[in-house]
Amino acid sequence: MRRSLRALVISAILLLSLITPWTLPQAAEQAGRAQPRIGLVLSGGGARGSAHIGVLKVLEELRIPIHVVVGTSMGSLVGGGYAAGLTPTVLEERVTQVNWDQLFNDDPPREDWPARRKQAYQTPTFDFTVGVRDGRPKLPKGAIAGQQVQLFFNDLVKGAETARDFDELPIPYRAVATNLENGQMAVFSRGPLPVAMRASMSVPGLFAPMEWDDHLYVDGGLVRNLPIDVAREMGVDVIIAVNLGSGYLPREDLGNILGVTGQMIAILTEQNVQVSLKELDPQRDVLILPELGDITAADFDRAPEAIAVGEAAARKMAPQLARYRLGEAEYAAWHRARFGPGRPARGVSEVRVVGLDRVNPAVFHNLAKAQEGKDLDRARLEADIQTIYGQGDYERISYHFEPQADDGDLLIVNAVEKAWGPGYLGFGLGLMTDNQGDSRFGLRGTYDQRWVNDLGAEIGVDLTLGNVPNLHAEFYQPFNLERAGFVAPYLDYGLNPESVFLNDQRIARYDVIRARLGVDLGTTLRETEFRIGPYLGQTEVSLDTGSPKLEEGRINDTGLRARLYYDTMDSAGVPREGTRIFLEARNPLEAMGADVQYTRALLTATTAHSFGPHTLALKVKGGTSFGEPMPYYDQFALGGFLNLSGYAYEQFRGEEMAFAGLAYYRQIAALPPPIGRGLYLGASLEAGWLSEGVVRSPITGERTVLSPEKSGFGASLFFGSDTWIGPAYLGLGVTGTGESTIYVLIGQP
Repeated sequence: MRRSLRALVISAILLLSLITPWTLPQAAEQAGRAQPRIGLVLSGGGARGSAHIGVLKVLEELRIPIHVVVGTSMGSLVGGGYAAGLTPTVLEERVTQVNWDQLFNDDPPREDWPARRKQAYQTPTFDFTVGVRDGRPKLPKGAIAGQQVQLFFNDLVKGAETARDFDELPIPYRAVATNLENGQMAVFSRGPLPVAMRASMSVPGLFAPMEWDDHLYVDGGLVRNLPIDVAREMGVDVIIAVNLGSGYLPREDLGNILGVTGQMIAILTEQNVQVSLKELDPQRDVLILPELGDITAADFDRAPEAIAVGEAAARKMAPQLARYRLGEAEYAAWHRARFGPGRPARGVSEVRVVGLDRVNPAVFHNLAKAQEGKDLDRARLEADIQTIYGQGDYERISYHFEPQADDGDLLIVNAVEKAWGPGYLGFGLGLMTDNQGDSRFGLRGTYDQRWVNDLGAEIGVDLTLGNVPNLHAEFYQPFNLERAGFVAPYLDYGLNPESVFLNDQRIARYDVIRARLGVDLGTTLRETEFRIGPYLGQTEVSLDTGSPKLEEGRINDTGLRARLYYDTMDSAGVPREGTRIFLEARNPLEAMGADVQYTRALLTATTAHSFGPHTLALKVKGGTSFGEPMPYYDQFALGGFLNLSGYAYEQFRGEEMAFAGLAYYRQIAALPPPIGRGLYLGASLEAGWLSEGVVRSPITGERTVLSPEKSGFGASLFFGSDTWIGPAYLGLGVTGTGESTIYVLIGQP
């Protein structure tokens, strides 16, 4: 009996020792043991934070309930979505399918800009402005304002957008940020959920700080990248912490200010993480460490890899996690209560716009009219926000809801005007050489004063210094906020070097100085602007070098000018989609005091269409003087890169002109905002025709033919880029007769 009893005891001990942690919770459940409250803590890490989704997928497979979620930076994004009722599968779809390059580009697509703004950016400038306010220069708060990111967050957590207290979410939630004014940790426990997530992710220098309730907030990783203490304060028994690591940059990436700044943030982050890790209890808590290797904080395109790494790291800790596993029925009930469509906003009872200082609130009238007293049309709301944002006056426009009693929710649109406005200084650079004796360079500065009055009047000044100096100043006064009508007095003054060719040889160069003082009346219809008006004009011609062929002196060419501008291009530099049409007619009139009378009309049209990375762009031009003689400097010119490639810049002139060019280019690399759009390799075929290039003496009327009627052909191979300093090209041009030349262009001088 004793031997049998001893054997039975030993067998029982062995049997119990073989029971895995996977079966113990089941026994505990069957015994009615209370389930501990589990807090999930997700660290920051930029793109590395996609690994959190992989962890959530495994927690769901293991049937681990989460009672509290606390996140920092990217952890606040994933954690906020999960707490708002998004399953790991949905989160994975949203994070992997979103275009992060577009998300980090604040502006709406250029084709949605108002016509006036498109014209202002026709000549490329640095994607950088210095603000002028109260007579003092001011800089932007960050490289990215976060406009698109904010709208993405709004759409992501729309099922919980009416919850004001984060304890009311399907899973109670906290987002950790840093108060930029005092360096203290800020824990968001209430307010609009997208605002809390955005504040927690505001990486200093990259994202502009988030302003909310009269405070400025930046990335929470500076003070608490793994906020274990915040979860403890919410009354949890067990912590599941996911630490993504610092992601230190290698030495070769520390040779510039961006690398040094990123490494400094990583060092500060790692220091506070080490303090937080000491708060874990190895007997109860679980620490998951995804081994992300060379995936950096900026590698958002590698989100699927990071998710897989998160899954692997969580499975590695499955034995420890399984202690907190629920039974199938119990977990299913827990899951049903927390995940689903949620409670998105219902109808809109009222629209309230807050935050405006300089901008006339009536700008938002159409937005409010489309929503107020109706069911929420989210697509229309965000489209209207982007249209208004595209006017260029705002740092950020976001929205949130305040629940009302019965008749819908209060829609609050928070319009944050640029703190560094309302005056803006811009800078640019232009360089062009055709290696045939014509080089042009210029340093460009612009000043734009917005909202001079309640109708949105603007003062614009554009100054270029170099060998093609120019000054343009305009006062733009719309008659209403829709800009259906406007008046625009302006001043133009510039010098342009004009070459004279005889039998394909450059024989002279003249300086042509033009001065114009005029006023336009016009109208704007979305992508189209039309203007017409009189001007006082004077042109002075003087020989710079070479054989005298043109009559020197001053000519009064006062008259009328009309312009039509239509533009849906997605880029002013290297377009991939859209159409641009520009028609200008100028008519010096003897009745207004002009010394010569003629009509000059030029039509230029360009259209581009892309198939994946491939783009075809067609450009056609036509010019006429309607049979009237024109001064040589006003005749139409061909020659130069993509304008009869292979020939010198403006080598041929005539009083009638026709041109067509077809270009193909392939995008070989994408550039992240705000650096640029892409790098391209391409080729072109071009054909053009010009009537005789004739010089006439204003005194005797004698005709001198400098170039006969000509049809020409050109082709090119080029490397191009569309970057923050504008377009840049390195091209080889070949004429129809086999001559060649090399072109270098940066911006537009």
